Amino acid sequence: MPAKYSFPEASQDVVSLLKQSPEELASALARLHPVDRAIIFQGLGEPEQVKFIQALGPAELGSLLEHLTPEWRTAAAAKIPRDKLAGALDAMTSDDAADVLQVLPDADSLLKSMRSGETVKPLLQYKPETAGGLMTRGFIEVRPDMTVGDALALQRTTDVSSVEVYYYYYVTTPDHVLEGVANVRELLRADPARLLSEVMRRDVVHVPPNADQEECAHLVQRYRLRALPVVAEDGTLLGTITSDDIMDILTVEATEDMYKMAGVGIKEWAFSPLGESIRRRVPWLSFNMAWAFAGAAIINLFTDTLDRAATIAIFMPMIAGQAGNAGIQTATIVVRSMALGEVHLRDFFKLLRKEWALGATKGLIFGTTLGLIAYVWKGNVYLGAIAGTALFLNMLVASTAGVMLPMTLRRLGFDPATIAGVFDTMLTDFMGFLIYLGLATIFISQIAK
Repeated sequence: MPAKYSFPEASQDVVSLLKQSPEELASALARLHPVDRAIIFQGLGEPEQVKFIQALGPAELGSLLEHLTPEWRTAAAAKIPRDKLAGALDAMTSDDAADVLQVLPDADSLLKSMRSGETVKPLLQYKPETAGGLMTRGFIEVRPDMTVGDALALQRTTDVSSVEVYYYYYVTTPDHVLEGVANVRELLRADPARLLSEVMRRDVVHVPPNADQEECAHLVQRYRLRALPVVAEDGTLLGTITSDDIMDILTVEATEDMYKMAGVGIKEWAFSPLGESIRRRVPWLSFNMAWAFAGAAIINLFTDTLDRAATIAIFMPMIAGQAGNAGIQTATIVVRSMALGEVHLRDFFKLLRKEWALGATKGLIFGTTLGLIAYVWKGNVYLGAIAGTALFLNMLVASTAGVMLPMTLRRLGFDPATIAGVFDTMLTDFMGFLIYLGLATIFISQIAK
């Protein structure tokens, strides 16, 4: 029975060997999963990272770089001797090797030292966030006049180190123009004597090399693909994007949207340097504070009302906060739906009607609740009615802003995830104070008696 693998214990062993027995470190690292090696590496200090790298061979270094985040890849690559780094890049998939080379100042010299340099070099002309920057050359290419049996035999004769996509055969002409795709699972059930041209699918979902990575992810999700071919304007098959890269894209895109809505830099993480965190967060909070003065100015307009009935102030945070949270809900759903391609600008009025109905329902529920609490607590029916009405109306404001702000920002060419949520909260604070204090001023004689 194999020994039970424990990551915490393995991590402690590696840290201990780094300090006590570097000569045994290589064998200890070889027993670790590549993902765990990357996690341990990121938690080490710089001197220990250098020892860590020295204990790894080219293939293990390649897998280490593949599993590091982009920021850590750059830092790790800078610590690797260049002859060893060239071997590590050769051991990586072509798309990951291209990602590393994109950020290295000596990429040209490294390409000349790599065995796979000619395969990786074409990928460097594309931006990392495009289909061309994500694609790999590791796929099996076949001709339409091949039989199913001959095509399946390629699985046994193809060099496994150069192939990432085994589940599809891409059927091309001698000039590498894509004509169709054959699923290996379907080929296994087909007559071995049939030609690929008879069994392949001709309606191939594909993208151009300049397609944005988010568009690629949507296509893979929509059509349940394991790989997405990248095709040039003349029909030439340039490469494929694998499903594991798509999973990474979805994670990155979701994280970016979340960070943007919180006003945090998309490259920040929990242990980013203090100075970097300050630079990323303080400007956004300063912007929020400036807008908060608008709410303070509204309150200042009604100081006479508050002087006559200070009880009014008790319910202001509830009216602003509850509507603000409702607005964040709407804005988040709209932003995410737009990012996934589920909602478009043409859906504005349809979506607004739905959110108005939802806002009115929430307004009735929470407005009635607040009104009753205010009446029972303070014994004033007018105060209860005003507080409940203000919350109801502010819920409608939140629903309107939650739809209108993201779609307006998209229409103007801005990323709605960046400021939609924050603007929605500021607007509900502003309007909540204005509606509530305005109504209270009208009926102050009934509240203050």
